[in-house]
Amino acid sequence: YIKMSNEENVAKYIIKQTPIGHIEESITNLKSLIGEQPMDSDGIKAEIQAYQEDHLAHLETEQGKVIMSALNRDSEGYYHDQRKQIKYRFDPENMQAVNIQTISETSELRDCLEASLKAYADSYYTPNVTETNVYYDAENNKHCILISAHNLNKKSFWTGEWTSTWELDDSGSLKGSIKATTYYYESGNVQFNLKNEFNDQISASGNEEKAKQVFKTIEKHENTIHLDLAKIYQDFSETYIKPLRRKQTGKSLILLI
Repeated sequence: YIKMSNEENVAKYIIKQTPIGHIEESITNLKSLIGEQPMDSDGIKAEIQAYQEDHLAHLETEQGKVIMSALNRDSEGYYHDQRKQIKYRFDPENMQAVNIQTISETSELRDCLEASLKAYADSYYTPNVTETNVYYDAENNKHCILISAHNLNKKSFWTGEWTSTWELDDSGSLKGSIKATTYYYESGNVQFNLKNEFNDQISASGNEEKAKQVFKTIEKHENTIHLDLAKIYQDFSETYIKPLRRKQTGKSLILLI
């Protein structure tokens, strides 16, 4: 049971629970239900921004697509893409990157991680639906790795995402989170949500070796999740889908007789 005190809290809850690829429709529907004014509050705008960060949203800029996440946002509210050498703010009203500025910030390790990330993404991720980012957070002396794959097939009534985020600090501690979500909404609403968190230690010396070890570690965890998901799908099919199909087939035969 979820207690809602007012329209704004209801809207915040709906925004937070919206599946990937449907945030614009949710906002439009909320405006028609509760009005424009409640949706124009600072609290709603903050919730929309938090939603975009949580899903590692892909935003269009003149320099190409960028990712927004709490991990590549600085203390002044700018999101950084050091590969494209830009930083920008997010406009929650129009759902776009604004106030784009040129930057020139990097580190040797960041560049090595970027090269390893490109090779890794090219090997395992589908182009056009995947965006990546490596951010050197000089203020907190850490490197953040962002992988965001959004697969939206609304014509077939499904959307899905895979996000993989990692933080490497100067002690070699690697903290990661992998999330997968699928949403199927033809003749109903079905969602699958997965989230795993990891803690590892990178012991390699030298920036190139560190980058290689980081992505070997990421590869190990992502492959393990894929194998576990494959087993879940197999078990689900054997345990639930086949018996249900037999019952449905039996009913159809009885009707035919």
